[in-house]
Amino acid sequence: MSDTEQKQLQETLLQSLYDYHFANDGAAYTLPKAMVNTDPNSKLAIEELVDNGYATDSGQGTDNLVLAITAKVVLAITAKGIEYVKNK
Repeated sequence: MSDTEQKQLQETLLQSLYDYHFANDGAAYTLPKAMVNTDPNSKLAIEELVDNGYATDSGQGTDNLVLAITAKVVLAITAKGIEYVKNK
């Protein structure tokens, strides 16, 4: 996947988190960790969003999705992520 395609995937995921956040009263999005691990591009995009402060993963046991012991990923958009989506 090219850098441009990876950036587009990150933006699509961030937009989805934004939409979910406002449609569900600020709730975080929960998905099985196995689902994330099956697509390395999505996993990388999620890690980049977390690393850049646009999202948080409160379901992980460590700072790295690869090392997390939990069976789920709980993603929530941050204020920084909301501002990014609003200003793009």
